[in-house]
Amino acid sequence: MGREAHGSIRIQEGEPIISASETSLESLLSVPSVVSLQAMRIPFLLLGLLAALSLPEPVRSADAPFTDPAAYCEAVGAADAPDARYTGPAVPDWMVPALYTKDEIKAQKKAKVDPARAVVWRCMQGKVWACVQGNSPICGKANQEMAPAKAMREFCAGQPNAEVIPLSVIGHDHPMIYDWSCKGRKPVIARQIFTVDTRGFPVELWKEIAPAQK
Repeated sequence: MGREAHGSIRIQEGEPIISASETSLESLLSVPSVVSLQAMRIPFLLLGLLAALSLPEPVRSADAPFTDPAAYCEAVGAADAPDARYTGPAVPDWMVPALYTKDEIKAQKKAKVDPARAVVWRCMQGKVWACVQGNSPICGKANQEMAPAKAMREFCAGQPNAEVIPLSVIGHDHPMIYDWSCKGRKPVIARQIFTVDTRGFPVELWKEIAPAQK
């Protein structure tokens, strides 16, 4: 009849009891363990993965030549107009549908007018911003001057109480953020029509654009 020892382990009478202390180290090491080998591989695999993830991505210099406006703007951050670092097309094809409706593009092509002719673009905060000038160069930096120019004073002197001082007098190259009128013979600000962004351009005339997702 067997007897119990060490809890639930049953030991037959006459069977020699071998303690862990009596087991030779050599006999333990002589038995290969697949589980132990696999367990040893895991830390090395993890270390290799972490090393691969920690490698820095290649950084493209802002001085390198660029053919893509999006990559160019991302690299340079801010530029009021493309400089020598940009070597791509003046107005890439993707910009036209980003700024015009299909009907507008169709109408211009029917009139044999290239829609891209009026598009200007620049970089701000690493993004591409564009403006459509139409028939007038209205996409320059805004004129925020609150004092009337000489031409405006002369206009009001000749046309007292005119409700509007026309752009032909105010100028197109740098759109004024104010509408002007004449109070008697004196030019006065009628209302503010534009706000300006951090680069000094009229917010209402510029639009952030990006290539269409494929």
